[in-house]
Amino acid sequence: MKKKLIALALLLPMALSSCTSKDGGGDVSAKSEPVEDLYLEISDSDLTDKLRGAWVGQMAGVVWGANDEFKYQGRIIPDNEVPDFSSLDINGAFYQDDLYVEITYLEAMEQHGYNCSLDILAEAFKNSQYPLDHANKIGRENLQKGVKAPLSGHYQYNYHCDDIDWQINADFIGQIYAGMPAKAAERAFEVGHITNYGDGVYGGVFVAAMHAKAYTAASVEEIYTAGINAIPDNTKFKEVLLDVKQCYDAGKSWTECWQFIQDKWGDQDRCLWYMDLPINIDAKLNSAYVLIGLMYGEGDFEKSVKIAMQCGQDSDCNPSTVGAILGNFIGYKAIPQKFKRNLDFASTKFSYTSYTLDKAISVSKKLMNDIFADNGFTEENGVWKIKKDAEHFNIPYEQWEDMPSGELTVAVVSDSSVSLQLKAKDINGPVFVTWDFGDGVVIRENITSYTYKNAGKYTIKCTVTNVNNHSLEFTETVEIRKGYTPNDAGAGTLRNIAQLGLPLCSVAAPAGSGSKDINVIRDGVKPAKGSWANLQQYDTYTGAISSGEDYIGYLFEKNYKISALNLTEGIHFENGGWFADGSIRVEIYQIDAVTKVGAWKAVDFTVSPEYPTGNAMSAFGAGFEEYKFSFDEVECAGIRLIGKAGGSATFISVAELEVIGVEAE
Repeated sequence: MKKKLIALALLLPMALSSCTSKDGGGDVSAKSEPVEDLYLEISDSDLTDKLRGAWVGQMAGVVWGANDEFKYQGRIIPDNEVPDFSSLDINGAFYQDDLYVEITYLEAMEQHGYNCSLDILAEAFKNSQYPLDHANKIGRENLQKGVKAPLSGHYQYNYHCDDIDWQINADFIGQIYAGMPAKAAERAFEVGHITNYGDGVYGGVFVAAMHAKAYTAASVEEIYTAGINAIPDNTKFKEVLLDVKQCYDAGKSWTECWQFIQDKWGDQDRCLWYMDLPINIDAKLNSAYVLIGLMYGEGDFEKSVKIAMQCGQDSDCNPSTVGAILGNFIGYKAIPQKFKRNLDFASTKFSYTSYTLDKAISVSKKLMNDIFADNGFTEENGVWKIKKDAEHFNIPYEQWEDMPSGELTVAVVSDSSVSLQLKAKDINGPVFVTWDFGDGVVIRENITSYTYKNAGKYTIKCTVTNVNNHSLEFTETVEIRKGYTPNDAGAGTLRNIAQLGLPLCSVAAPAGSGSKDINVIRDGVKPAKGSWANLQQYDTYTGAISSGEDYIGYLFEKNYKISALNLTEGIHFENGGWFADGSIRVEIYQIDAVTKVGAWKAVDFTVSPEYPTGNAMSAFGAGFEEYKFSFDEVECAGIRLIGKAGGSATFISVAELEVIGVEAE
C-alpha cells in the first residue's frame, strides 16, 4: 500500500531514536539516524494556528460521533449510517467531557505553572463538580476519600484503571509541549496516574506524544511512529499498536485490520461494568482505533476522523482524538470549512468552567511559551528556534497484574448484621469467593449479608480468586453492638428455616427499583398477586445484559434436611423478572467430609403450579405468584434456585423464598 506523506513548509524531518529495554519504548521505524544537535524553525503564527487546529479538530470529532457513542459494539458503523456533519452543531462540543475535563488541569497549570506538582493537579480534579464515569469517577472518589495520587489510579483502588479516560483527557499536554514528544510523554505518564494505571495511562502517553510531534512532523507517519515508540516494549498496549501497524504494512484494508484487532482484542476489557458485554471501553482497543484512523486516513482530515468513528465502541472519543492530532498537524486554516462552521470562539463557555475556546487556546499558548523559555528556545522576528527532540522515550514498564476485577461495599445494617455487596469478575473465566468474618466462620460462596452471634469488632476478609489462582483481597472492619441468636424454638420440627441461613444471590448490588436489602426475601411478607409492591421484592436488575445464569438461595452453618422451597416471585416487568425458557433448577450445597470443600448439585423436583416456560411477560402473568418446589428429603448446607434470567434485561425478582426443613441428626 502506498503511503501518502504530507510535507510542511519550514520543517525538517526529525530523527528517531529509541530505548528498547523493558523500561522504555522501542523504535518501530525502518531506519535510525544519529541524534544531532539541530534546531527546527517554526513561526509563532503557525504554532498558534496548529494549537487552534488541535482544539477545533477535537471538537469536530466528538460532535460527529457523539450520537453513536457505544451504540456499535464489536461492529463497524456502515457508511450509510455515518451522520452528515453538516446537520450537526459543532458548538455541542462545549458540553462534552472530552473537552471540559481537560480544562480542570489546564486551569490548575495556568494558576500554578505547567510544571506544578501532581498533588496540585489532583486537588483540582478532586474538587471538580461535573458528573464522571469509569476511571475518572473512581479516581476522583478515591481522592475525596483520602487516597492520594498516584494510588488513586492504581488497580488496587481503581478497577477502571485500564479504561479510556486518560486517553481522551491528555490532548492538552501534548499541545503545550510542542515539538517535544519525549517530554510530553513523561508528563502524561505522571499526570495520568491520578485516574489510571498501566495501559490506561499509556493511552494518554500515546496521544500526548503524537500531539507534540505533530507540530514539527513532515508526515503523519512520523506522528504515529512517535506515539508507538513512546510505549514500552512487552506491554499489551504496544502489542495492540504493532498489530495495527503489521496489518497496515501488509496491505490489508482498514476493515480487515479492524477485524483482526476485534478477533484478538475485542473481549480483552477488564472494566467491571462491561466485562460480560460486547462493550469495550479499554484504552488499548480504542487507541488501536485511533491508530487505524491515522494510518488509513493518510493525512486526510475527514477520511481519518470518519474511519476512527466507524471502528465503533467509543465512537465519539476516538474520532475526537484523531481530529485533534490532525488539526494540530495541518493547522486550523486547513481544516475543511464544514467542520468549523459557526464555531463560537469568544462567548460560549465549556461546561463547568469559565473558559471560552479563545481562552483555552490562549492559556495553552502561554504555557507553551513558558515551556519554550525553560528549555532555552528562542524567538526572533516572529520565528521560534526549537531544539530538536532526540525522542529518547524513557516511560516505565507498568501492567495491571493478572487478577480479578472487584469492588466491595460493607455496611452495618443492624446491631448484629452486615450487608455485603461484592462485584467481582475476571476475563479468564469464573471467580471463587471466600469470606472470613473474623469470628471463626469461613464461607466459600458469595453471600450478601451476615449475622454475628456476639458483639465486638471484627475484620472481614474477602478473597476473590480466578482460574489462574491469582487473588484479589478486601478487608473491612465492622463493629457489632449486639449479638444475635436465631430463634430456633422449632428445632426438630419441619418448618421454614430461611431465617437460620445466610441469603445469597448472583447479584449483590442491584440497580433496579426493588429493595436493595436481600433480607426482604425472608421477612414473611407476601404481597397480593398483581400488586405493585416493588420494595417488598429483591430483583437482580443491573442494567447490563447477561448471557449467564442468576441464582438466589441460602447457605447454612450446619446441615439441615430439606424437602421443599416455596418461591413467591416479585413483580414481572416488561423487560424481566423471571427464570426464562424452562431453565429453572433446584441445587443443593454439600460439603465433602474429607476435603471440607463444598459443591452445588442439582436435585430432581416437582413444582406446583407448573412454572411457566418462554421468555415474555405474557407467559408469566401477574407478579407475586407463588410456586412450591418439592423433592426427596436431602441433607445439605445450602440451597438455591438457579436458571437463565428472563426478559430483555435478563433479571429475576423474588419477594419471598421459604426453605422447608428440619435439623439433621
